[in-house]
Amino acid sequence: MGHSSNRDRFDPNRRETLARGAALGGAVAAAQLLPAPAHAQAGDLAAYQSAKIDWKQVAGESITVAVIPASYFDNLISLQPQFEALTGIKLRFEKVPPGQIRQKAMLDLSSKTATYATHAADPMYYPLYVANKWVEPLDRYLSDARLTDPAWFNYNDILKAWRDAVSIDGKPYGMPFDGEVTVQVYRKDLYDAKGLKPATTYDELLANAKALTDPANRMYGLAMRGFAGAGQNMYIYPSILRGFGGGWFEGNNLVVNSPIAVRALEWYVDALNRYAPPAVRNWNWPDIADAFSQGTLGCYLDA
Repeated sequence: MGHSSNRDRFDPNRRETLARGAALGGAVAAAQLLPAPAHAQAGDLAAYQSAKIDWKQVAGESITVAVIPASYFDNLISLQPQFEALTGIKLRFEKVPPGQIRQKAMLDLSSKTATYATHAADPMYYPLYVANKWVEPLDRYLSDARLTDPAWFNYNDILKAWRDAVSIDGKPYGMPFDGEVTVQVYRKDLYDAKGLKPATTYDELLANAKALTDPANRMYGLAMRGFAGAGQNMYIYPSILRGFGGGWFEGNNLVVNSPIAVRALEWYVDALNRYAPPAVRNWNWPDIADAFSQGTLGCYLDA
């Protein structure tokens, strides 16, 4: 996502806000196959059957879809009975850990094995997929009256930011399923006990974290994803970078080493070193949520 050049200029007096760091993201996707739930009732299909298309055009086919183990994909999986009854297609879901889905999907695409009919993918992978011609745009399917009834499904009803995230050169290459916002989650009881308020700036966030951190009693003031990799620490750092007013490009120039980018990275590293549990360098979002639920975290930034 581009940013205007004036935002990338270093302003030592800028009061970085957490709100600016909030960002939409997608989800990506462990290797057990899920059994089909109970059969769908006929009434469950009425809303779908109102679409003026033949849902059973490829009845008898079998497909596998790769997703990550996450609640929003559990919602998708719950629709499996309706999908199978409506289309006659045998569907199975494969849950793949977030740290593995990229490699599995890329191997499947590059080898043309076609194990997966589709898979959950973050928009940041789309340029690679498109450049290698592993995927094709969806516009011709969306404009084909045999496949899409525009009166029943209007693609433009999806938020423009989400549509833009899965599009390259104006063509959609994916279907948005879930949007995320980076949020500040905090323990109200601990904040009240210390007289703290939810942070509105990064400086305030560090001050709150410092006030809560007590390693001797296994209490830490702040956590963020620390595990290295796409969708891991490279999920949270861009939100911090944007919160500091930075971006990836200034015009056509890459500015990942700009003063603002360095400052944002230093803030991130310093925050984890000072106020997060030592194991945070290996943590992704489930680990953070577990620590928070176990009472050892006062606050975290995540989706």
